[in-house]
Amino acid sequence: MSTFEHPWSDLDEAKHRLVHEHPGGAKSLGPLVGINPGTLCNKVNPAMENHHLSVDEAVRIQAVRRRYDLLHAEARALGHVCVQLADHSQASDMELLDAYAAYHADVGQTAQAIRAALANGVGITREAVETVERELFEDARAGFEFLARMKALVED
Repeated sequence: MSTFEHPWSDLDEAKHRLVHEHPGGAKSLGPLVGINPGTLCNKVNPAMENHHLSVDEAVRIQAVRRRYDLLHAEARALGHVCVQLADHSQASDMELLDAYAAYHADVGQTAQAIRAALANGVGITREAVETVERELFEDARAGFEFLARMKALVED
């Protein structure tokens, strides 16, 4: 294990795992994203101060891997969240209605989770907060899914 001045950040960990958890590691991933495997290893090693992934390289790697740990780590570092959306370019009116109903169902589940967290009589537990957090993320996803389906129906 390497030792250096600062422990690995969430971003460092996400970059490292993104590359090294790929089947075959950097050796097989590098050619897929147009980066020499040795250089790619260096770019995701926090101890290598002169090697860094560019934004374009990070996007290519995440697109090839279809894994977005780094995107989520960047969002957390900046106080944001990421919500993955599906392609709704062929959405219908019924799909829009379904998305709207799903959004409200998700909000209802969040309200129930909050109610349960506050009603237990012993204070708010970590598990309750984690449940509410999951529900809120699901609300956001459902809301943006609805919006994406709605945008797909716009007739310019």
